[in-house]
Amino acid sequence: MDTTMRADPGHAGAEPPTPFGGGRFEVLDGWRGVCAAMVVLFHIPALGGLPELPLIRGGYLFVDFFFVLSGFVITHAYYARLRGAADARRFVVSRLKRTYPLHLAMLLAFLAFELLVLKTKGSAEAFQGGNSVYALVMNLLQLHAFGTVDQLGWNYPSWSISAEFGAYVLFAAGMLLLGRRVPWLFAGVVLFATPFLLWRVGELDTTVDFGWLRCLLGFSCGALLRIFAWPPREASAPRCRVSWTAAEVAMLAAVGTFVVAAGHTPLSIAAPFVFTFAVYVFAHEAGSVSAILRWRLFAFLGLISYSIYLTHAFVISRVINVATVVEGRLGLALMMERADGSKAFGPSPLVENGAAVVILVATIIVSAVTWRLVERPFQKLSLSKLGRRNRPDASQPSATPSAA
Repeated sequence: MDTTMRADPGHAGAEPPTPFGGGRFEVLDGWRGVCAAMVVLFHIPALGGLPELPLIRGGYLFVDFFFVLSGFVITHAYYARLRGAADARRFVVSRLKRTYPLHLAMLLAFLAFELLVLKTKGSAEAFQGGNSVYALVMNLLQLHAFGTVDQLGWNYPSWSISAEFGAYVLFAAGMLLLGRRVPWLFAGVVLFATPFLLWRVGELDTTVDFGWLRCLLGFSCGALLRIFAWPPREASAPRCRVSWTAAEVAMLAAVGTFVVAAGHTPLSIAAPFVFTFAVYVFAHEAGSVSAILRWRLFAFLGLISYSIYLTHAFVISRVINVATVVEGRLGLALMMERADGSKAFGPSPLVENGAAVVILVATIIVSAVTWRLVERPFQKLSLSKLGRRNRPDASQPSATPSAA
């Protein structure tokens, strides 16, 4: 979900009510980086310490921020550009080129380790459960967020990449078939998905079963925000930094309070709407919090956020492997067994917080490498081909999610 966009030349026929395709949302880049880090901490198994703080325990909801932001920036970039079947096809192909290479690279990394398990421990330990061969095929086809598997496995955060690609296809189809009436499609998704997920799931924490619908809900909220509420009327008016700083601080407090309170309750269904307000406030980039989110650290985290999201599960698994070996050889207590039989870092705050820091730092380092060696080359390739067909070109928003 890269929020970099450049001016669009417009198109024949009725113009959209507000200009699309121009501007860069630098502060939302910073938000992406922070949310990616929160998802990493959420997935770290620990008995206490930083990973078990209430804000982190509700951190799965930050994936929904990615969905909302994706709908916002994709609509910003392409609402005025998808004019026919050829444009829609190029859009879908460009999205696939942007998101799939890293997804495939991480799947291959997990597959290599699974083959190592097969060689050292035998078939009883390898390719079982969520890591079955069938699940691998569904992951390769990016169908694992559509009810094709019954549990998370392989690179488990990539379910949101699967779901988001489905959102891209729906966006392209909607623009192709409905044109300027596509907001009705997004509104229909919101009106259907909200009560349906509340009825069938009871909360928003759904991945391999209704993950696609969860994604469409957030994506649609972001798209509707961009179509109807951005740029706002006050965009060209003088801005009071103090007032916007107060609004940003209040929004941060609201998001933090909501994530802690919502957790795994029915209230979590409101996450896409809360994050829609957050995107609206911070897209103004007018307060002191926005100034902080422009710092180089946050810009860097935003740049590699897609890699952070897709590499952290592999990093966590390998750190657990190392900790297990160290335990056996040095006799240190680094991992404890939970009631469900899974292992978690503990039992001391030093171990729990130390593991969190090591995993977060290692993920950032690995992500910087994968961004440079995997993401960036394919991103340049996609942009160069798109630019030759549709000048002036726009930087492509990456998926997230994502996520989650």
